[in-house]
Formats: sequence, structure tokens, C-alpha cells
Amino acid sequence: MKKALFVTLLVILASCTKSQVTLPQVFSDHMVLQRDRAVPVWGKADSRSRVTIIWQGEKISVKADSKGAWKAELPATPAGGPYTLSVNDIVLEDILVGDVFLCSGQSNMELPVSRCLDAVAEEIKDYSNSNVRYLEVPQVYDLDGPREDLPECSWQVLDSEATGLGWSAVCYFTARYLNEETGIPVGMVNASLGGSPIEAWLREDVLPKYSLEELAFLRKPGVLDSLNNFNAHLYVDWQNAHNAIPANKSAKWKGVDIFSHGWGKDAKGDNIYGSHFLRRSFRLPKGWSGPAVLHLGAIIDADSTFVNGHYVGNTTYMYPPRNYSVPEGVLKEGENTVEIHLYACGGNAPGFVPDKEYSIETPQGKVSILKGWEHKTGRRMPARESEVFLRWKPVGLYNAMEAPLKDFAFAGFIWYQGESNTWNAADYGNLLETLVETRREELATPDLPFYIIELAAFEHSELTDTDWGWNRVQKEQRRTAEKVDGVYLVPNADLGEWNDIHPQDKATLGRRTADVILKSRQ
Repeated sequence: MKKALFVTLLVILASCTKSQVTLPQVFSDHMVLQRDRAVPVWGKADSRSRVTIIWQGEKISVKADSKGAWKAELPATPAGGPYTLSVNDIVLEDILVGDVFLCSGQSNMELPVSRCLDAVAEEIKDYSNSNVRYLEVPQVYDLDGPREDLPECSWQVLDSEATGLGWSAVCYFTARYLNEETGIPVGMVNASLGGSPIEAWLREDVLPKYSLEELAFLRKPGVLDSLNNFNAHLYVDWQNAHNAIPANKSAKWKGVDIFSHGWGKDAKGDNIYGSHFLRRSFRLPKGWSGPAVLHLGAIIDADSTFVNGHYVGNTTYMYPPRNYSVPEGVLKEGENTVEIHLYACGGNAPGFVPDKEYSIETPQGKVSILKGWEHKTGRRMPARESEVFLRWKPVGLYNAMEAPLKDFAFAGFIWYQGESNTWNAADYGNLLETLVETRREELATPDLPFYIIELAAFEHSELTDTDWGWNRVQKEQRRTAEKVDGVYLVPNADLGEWNDIHPQDKATLGRRTADVILKSRQ
């Protein structure tokens, strides 16, 4: 009898005792919580233990279930802060209450401010704003099922120009302009990945048939291991094979038009893959010196670049702007030389992208290097096989990057994606509607505003054929915004660059996105 009473007393005491708790990664110092609505807070603790939450002087007590899971709600709070949130022994500081947006999509959503400096450098110069916060979701995928939490990550404050360089440019400018217009703190949660199709962001039970079939294949024993092994050796094997070929000692320097792909083709007109060398001499006027920037636009595919024999930088694929810093003392008055070691790996013929900037910029001025290049071939190679991008496969990004956020409170969802779905553009509208419906369901907000950023014009998207892939995606984006309540289109087509799938003027786009958000509330 005494023993039974003792055990009962221990159980009662345990249920009243605080335990060590853990919070999801989305909760950290400097976070922003959604204003004017109850905000869920959840985590793990010891089985059936007591969890005590203190928010603005109010104590909220809940009990963990048999598996240690617990969940509570903070009362609706108007915009303001900074505040402190305590959960047992965890204390989170500098919390603001304002508007929080979940931002998702592919490379144009992911694109950092640092990649847009040719267009926005003056906009961000010396700018800071402690009322603008940002959480970048780590880029992971999971084909097996939804994860409970994100990998390690934490909120950042826009406390300096340098901090903002790594942020998504769309998130940066949208949040900044929203805060400047309203005075309300803004938090952006960025879950995006370059190249990802919409199917990677859809829940498994709503995937189209072709995606379910692909997923079933990928889940067969040994398939993922085999594909990962293929990917692991792909680049190294191609490079090793290239390096094993004897150097082309008979190659001669010849003049070349860097914007003509002719120098990257053989006598039959086939693309020449492997290595290439390009060089150009230029003269600096008397008195010109100091640190400089070498502007090399965009090049297909990968380069390592030298100025007067001094290595100044490399880029591993065609898209990023090549703006290489040339340290003081490398340049000299009179004759100087730029040399590029270029690798063309496959797909497109090696070449330079026209209508970009190609110059040497010193404190005294710029010297154009558009013309006057010489070229010689290095080692010829067959095209490298394409990597199997498993992180783009159906459901993977939803499971790992967005499912863990399903209980968090958001003011809206911002979506910039579609470039990777031009192949099935006619189905894109239906997939987009499914995305809207499921996100609202998962976030338990049936009327959650959904903001679609229109694809920017690219290459031949000025054609009037609306069934051409790029234009058809734009058409489906507009149709979805017109058809579904609470879905809004952010106009963006006119901000495109024909020669760049990643237009840099994200400042104008951010202002437009902020304007659409504000108008949607009227």
C-alpha cells in the first residue's frame, strides 16, 4: 500500500515538474511573430512533464503528452517589441511582433543581394533596419516523408549593409519597403532552391501521376545510392579524364570575337568541350592605378581568371556576374593582360554572353575589353553527363523545408517559381492551384493571401505565342490570380533581361511586391 502511494506521488510530482525542453529551429532570438492573431508555440519535453511559457507577463502552462510533444498558443499581440519569450529554461530575446511571410520558389527567389549589386548597390549602401528580420531555411530534401524540424538555422537582423548581402534580394527589398511604408516589423522566412520545379514543393498526396511514378522508382532499394554514387564521381571523373589528355602544344593564339560561338566549334560545326584559353592586352593611361574591378559579364561555363599573371577569381557556372577584384599593385601603367582559363562542360557552346559589361574599372575610369581577344584550344573532351539533381525530385523540398513550418503563423505566402516548369507549362496552373490550396490547409489559414511573382521576360518570351513554354507559365500565373480568391499577381515581365534568367533589378520587384501586399489589404 505504501509503495503504491509512493509511486502515485512520484507520478504527480513528475507531472508538475518542469523539464528540459527543445524548440523548433524557427524559434530563436531576433525572430518575428505574427501580429494580431494567436501564435502557436510547440516543441519537445520529457514525457508528461510540465511546460511553462511566459509571454509579456502572462504565464501559460501545458503538459507534454506521452511522447513528449507539447503545443500552446500565445495570445494575439499587436505589432511591437522587442519582447522576451521564456519556455521553461529557454529564454529568447529581442523578439518583434509584426508581419511574417513564407517565401518560396526557385533561383530568382533564392538569388542573394550580392548577386544583384550591378543594379542595387546604391540602394543598399550603408542601409540597416532593426525592424527587418530574415530566416533562411537550409537547403535540404527528403523523399521519405515530412520532417518534424528544420536543420540548424536562426533569425538575422538587418543591422548592416554586410548582413543583407546574403539575404534573398526579393525578401530583402519586399520586407524593407513594407516596413518603411507601414512602420510594422517584418520577418521573411525564405525556403527556396534554385532550379526546383513546383512538384518538389507539393505534398505527396496531391502529386500528379507522373511524379508519383518517379517517386516510386526513386524509393526502390539501391536506386538513391546508385544515383548518389553517379553524382559523386561525375565531376571528378570528367576532370581527371581531361587532365589525362596530353596538352595541345601545337595550339596557336588566334584572334576571336568573344560573342561568336564559332571559336567553340570544330570543322563540322560541333561544339568543342574541354578547356580553352583566352587573353587580351589592354593599356592603362598614365596615372591610372590602384585597386580595380574586372567586369567579365557572363561566360559559358566555368572560368579561372588572371590579371598580369595574378589570380583574381573563378566562377563555376555561367549565371553569376563576374566582377573580380584586382588588388592594388597588380595593374600598371601601359600594357596589362587578362587571361581566362575556360572549361566548357556540355550543353551550350563555350562563349561570352552579349550585352553584359566587359571592362576594367579603376578609380580613374573604365577601359573596355569588348574586342581584341585571342583564343587557343586546350584539351578536347566529350560533353560531361548531366547530374541527377535529387533535391529537385517530387515532394523532397516540401518534406524537408516547408512541412516543419506548418504550425507557424504567417501573414502571407510569396511564390516566385515557374522557370523549371516550362516543359509542362499547360499543367502549371492546375499545379499552382493545388499549391495554394494545400499551403492554406497546412498553415490552417483558409484565407491566407498568396502572392505570385510573375516570371520576368527572358530570351524569346516577347513572342505572341502564349503556348510557348515561358509565356504559357506567365499566362497560367495570371489565370490563377484571377480565378482563386485571395491570390494576387505581382507584375514582373517587364523587369526581365533577354540574356539573363536572373534579372538583377530586385529592388523594383521588391517595391512592387510590397505594393501588391498593401493593396490586397484595402
